[in-house]
Amino acid sequence: MSTQPKERANLAKILWINTGLDVLYVVGGLVVAYTLGATNPFWRGGGWGIVIQGGFLFVFDLFHALKLR
Repeated sequence: MSTQPKERANLAKILWINTGLDVLYVVGGLVVAYTLGATNPFWRGGGWGIVIQGGFLFVFDLFHALKLR
């Protein structure tokens, strides 16, 4: 009995969950950039760094989740 279809389904589920979490990651970065970063360039840069990283992870996870369909 092959476990490959089950493993594939589990990976797809994890990737879809991660895709949703990546959206929260981007939103969190925007919150940091526009609240704490409104008066402090350090926090503004950190917030935008989180947005960039979260955006990349969103595309990465979404691409791989769609490839598993």
